[in-house]
Amino acid sequence: MIKAVAGRPRGRPRAFDEERVLSRAIALFSASGYSAAGISDLSKATGLTAGSLYKAYSDKEGIFAKALECYISRREAQVAAMLEGAQNGRAGIASLLGLYARLSQGKEGKLGCLLVTGIAELPQFSRVDTVLRGQLARRRTLLAGLVARGQEDGSITTASAPTTVADLLLALLQGMRVLGKAGSFSEDADAFVALALKVLERP
Repeated sequence: MIKAVAGRPRGRPRAFDEERVLSRAIALFSASGYSAAGISDLSKATGLTAGSLYKAYSDKEGIFAKALECYISRREAQVAAMLEGAQNGRAGIASLLGLYARLSQGKEGKLGCLLVTGIAELPQFSRVDTVLRGQLARRRTLLAGLVARGQEDGSITTASAPTTVADLLLALLQGMRVLGKAGSFSEDADAFVALALKVLERP
């Protein structure tokens, strides 16, 4: 989790709708990138003055950190709810691939992924880099767990190590978001997922 900005009184209610502000910050950072988004841009996007943004989040990286925390929390809740009903390891992976395929299409695909945006600009950060790396590691761990589960329940027949398969699947998931940002992801998401699932099968 992102730590609260130092010096901010705890428990003090916001004078603005933080969910709305963070949603707009997420959209701006995802679309423009971290470096290209200035405080004036964030002020215009969120409707808050530069002074209010600094008071609430200390600096631009503080705004990005809180936006990233919100983004990760929302996505993890979505993934957890989706995987809760997965019958086996293969079904869980298929659901994840399908989710990312849908996120990589159309308007949302071109908006981009905040995690990918952050990873692409790791040298710009002094604090958020550990959160970005940590989220990738958690997604890899989730994928490896699903592969191991599938190998145990018989839905996945590859004999490759779960961590190796997880690395390949993680590359597919994040690669889809990169292609979506460029507007060049396959229009046939179902066909893509079906082909991607071949990596779970014995050669």
